[in-house]
Amino acid sequence: MTLASLFDLGAAQSWNAPLVLLLIKTTLILVAALGITLAMQRASAGARHLVWLVTLVALLLIPALTAWAPLRLEILPAPPQKSAVAPSITGAPTSAGAARSGVSGEGVAPLPSLVPVSYGATVAPEASAASTGGVMSALRGASLWSIALGTWAIIAAAILLSLTWSSLVVRRLVRRSRPLDDQSWMTPLWEVSDRMGLDEPPRLLLSHDAKMPFACGLATPTIVLPAECESWSQERRLAVLLHELAHVRRRDLAGHTLGRLVCAVYWFHPLVWTAARKLRDESERACDDLALSCGTRATDYAEHLLDIVTSVRRETTPMVALAMARRKEFEGRMLAILDPELRHSTPSRRQSATLIGALALISVLVGAATPAPASARQSATWKPAAPDTARGAIVIASPAVNDSVQANLDVANDAPRRVHVQQRLHERVEQRTNTSVSTVVSTATSNAIDSSAERAGKALGGLVSAVVETVVPRAVSTGLDAGARALHMTAQDLMKNAPKGSKAADDRPVLLAKVLRSDTSAALRRVAAWGLAEYADQSVASDALVAAVRRDANESVREMAAWSLGEGSPSSGVVEALSAALKDANVKVRRTAAWSLGQMGDKGSVDVLVAALSDADADVRARAVWALGEVGPKQAPKQLVAMLSDKDEHVRELTAWALYEIEDPSTAPALQAALKAETNQELQLKYIRALAALGESSVDAIRPLLESSDTRVRTMAVHALAGGHAAGPWPHPWPQPRPFP
Repeated sequence: MTLASLFDLGAAQSWNAPLVLLLIKTTLILVAALGITLAMQRASAGARHLVWLVTLVALLLIPALTAWAPLRLEILPAPPQKSAVAPSITGAPTSAGAARSGVSGEGVAPLPSLVPVSYGATVAPEASAASTGGVMSALRGASLWSIALGTWAIIAAAILLSLTWSSLVVRRLVRRSRPLDDQSWMTPLWEVSDRMGLDEPPRLLLSHDAKMPFACGLATPTIVLPAECESWSQERRLAVLLHELAHVRRRDLAGHTLGRLVCAVYWFHPLVWTAARKLRDESERACDDLALSCGTRATDYAEHLLDIVTSVRRETTPMVALAMARRKEFEGRMLAILDPELRHSTPSRRQSATLIGALALISVLVGAATPAPASARQSATWKPAAPDTARGAIVIASPAVNDSVQANLDVANDAPRRVHVQQRLHERVEQRTNTSVSTVVSTATSNAIDSSAERAGKALGGLVSAVVETVVPRAVSTGLDAGARALHMTAQDLMKNAPKGSKAADDRPVLLAKVLRSDTSAALRRVAAWGLAEYADQSVASDALVAAVRRDANESVREMAAWSLGEGSPSSGVVEALSAALKDANVKVRRTAAWSLGQMGDKGSVDVLVAALSDADADVRARAVWALGEVGPKQAPKQLVAMLSDKDEHVRELTAWALYEIEDPSTAPALQAALKAETNQELQLKYIRALAALGESSVDAIRPLLESSDTRVRTMAVHALAGGHAAGPWPHPWPQPRPFP
């Protein structure tokens, strides 16, 4: 069945056309999204998730776009021009004198109507039967519409009711849970929140009813963990928190709820359920990618995920919550996590803005477009250009006949044929004045212009085809490019000119600085130092924090002040205070000071960080190594290269990362020697990755690795030879937890 026949059917049954149009638009958008995501299989999961999210939002807007801003797209064939034939009417005939009185020798006077009205007229039995059949057909159509609407409403209400019930189950489960607020949980929670860039961490609860970790709560994000979490190792706690806080950071709960609502509205469309499932799958993989980008090893993360999934035989997480893993989607996630060829990065703001703009423009065009028949010119009355006939001008007043006559005479391009038609029409009217004028006119026009109408119809069909094949695609393509560019430029302007928040008139930094300087309670001074991190760029805050780092008697206050200074911009006073803190008697203060210097990335801190490499505490050494990688000196200090032989594995790993960032070719021999002496296979791969960043200087060290029996070593070696960063981005390490008050 063609598109034209579908809409002809819709015209016959008025309830059918909107549903057909809605189904076509929904299917087009879903098929387009499916094609786009299939073409993006090597792209990041975050980009594919964005495609499905915009698609589901567009499905909710399609009905409003169609009703509010329809764009007529004339792609259907033009309706055939039918002659206006008057219905058969019985009654008293009109007198010849009365008929002739309306026609003079100079012309034909306007007739009030082409259908003579006869008092006492009766409707023919055929007309009565047709009318009765139309009424019955309309009743049947209304009944079908009522049944369809009722069925849709019942099923949609059932789906919404199940969502409501699931929300109540989650609320009851949260109320029966207890908070996890001890130090062993709050430290990794704040650490992961800091990595994710969250201002405030979500609530962390323990539930004896839950079997699988999950995130819930649109207004108040909450993470619920099963009772078995108390026996988890520190690494597993970090892995679980990374994944669940990734959901909070990405606001996947809102997208998940949106997908459920769209399924309730379009429950009859199988592709909508597929889109909602794809949205959830891609959100889980995007969270895995975000966890890996925060420094988690892919193998360790996959192992924790496998243990959690296999430990739960029957997963009963409510549908409105986001469980950490489900058995039916587990295999694909594991393959994606362990595949080194896949991109695990998140789309940038520019990429997101461009993708959203293009998809939104496509959705608006498809949602607002309304197929319509090719329009023909119509007029209320028809008059020839000039009274160039002997009989004079003809004026026909009936709109029904005027449309037909005008449309047919317009397609007659030559003047002689137009004159011929006018003469024949006038002669027929004068000769058969005792018959129905409408019958005469319709017969004359039908006989006179059939061939011209046929030629015009063919020409119009060719014109429509040309427009659809060339003009419309070109216009859509041009509109997409212009819309994407405009949206991208607008997003950039908004991000560039976005207000940073006016703190000049804010008294909080002054009050907090006063508390930090003079309050007798160490706990309150620590809270004040934590709050001043938000204002670390202001002199009133930085001066108070510098004084606290140098002179406060409590080590926890000095630690918090050192951390808050890392949130601001580097200055001579700040760098000097943090450099002095690297020699503090308290190891936590030294760790935090090293991290803050790396966070600011000031080149002037290289010497003090190199001195910190000899610290007795492994965590201080590790953070000093990381800070040097963040600062990025032109040449790697020899003390940093020597850390490749440090007794602590974490220090050696961060040293490889720092050398990878600095890209000093002179470090190739040291990396080659460390690679030969290293027994940890994971560290060997990191050394190869660091060698890959050195370019041709690393060829001699990489050549023997091509003969390795380990597939991963050979793969990494080939990537290293292919290019400096062919092995992909190095997950950014984050060795410093965020202190909390």
